[in-house]
Formats: sequence, structure tokens, C-alpha cells
Amino acid sequence: MRDEPKRKAITEYYDFDPVADAFFFKTGAQEQVIFHGRNYIIKKRMSFSELASLKSQPNFVRAASNLFVNVNKITHIDGNTLHFRDEFAYPRTITVSRRILEQIKRRLPSTPDMALPRQ
Repeated sequence: MRDEPKRKAITEYYDFDPVADAFFFKTGAQEQVIFHGRNYIIKKRMSFSELASLKSQPNFVRAASNLFVNVNKITHIDGNTLHFRDEFAYPRTITVSRRILEQIKRRLPSTPDMALPRQ
């Protein structure tokens, strides 16, 4: 019974779908990608073509030279700060420039409970 949480974490890692699960990801050297999500940070090596395919997904927006946010996972925007959370996750935040914020707002799914920034 003590191994149950560990087994669940391993299963979630193997079932991890970056497009559906990641709040955001950062790219690094040597084809390394770091996915930030619910209660995890997953480091994974990806080929150039895999990374290009991931970056081209419509729900990811470039927020910095090495940072891509999943607009489907943004739960709240306060000023220039993006908030990410789901029912199990600790809150995570990222601050972006106004120019990037405008790009993100154009790509947000329209949900009535999304709190947009005050102008």
C-alpha cells in the first residue's frame, strides 16, 4: 500500500502528454525540454522535429525565447502575470511582456470564468 502513490506518479509520468498536460515548457541546451505542470517538473530530451512539432501546436504561445505557455491551462490573468492551476496543482505563475500578453489573449479559449487583466 505504501507503493501506491509512487506507482501512480510513475504511471502519470509515462502517460504524460505535453500538449494536454503541461502548463508551460522551457527549452534548453542539448535538445532538453523542461515541462512544468500540476505538481511536477519533467525533463525530457526531444529531437529537433519533435520539438518543432510541439512548438507548432495551436495551444502553445511563445512567451520568451525559450518559454512556451499552454493557453488552455491559463486560469487567471492579473496584469502581466499568467496563473496556472488545476484541481490538483499548486498555483504557478509567469510574468510576460504586454506584447506577449496581447498575443496570448488572442489565443485564449473563450471561457466566461476567465479573469482578464484590468486596463
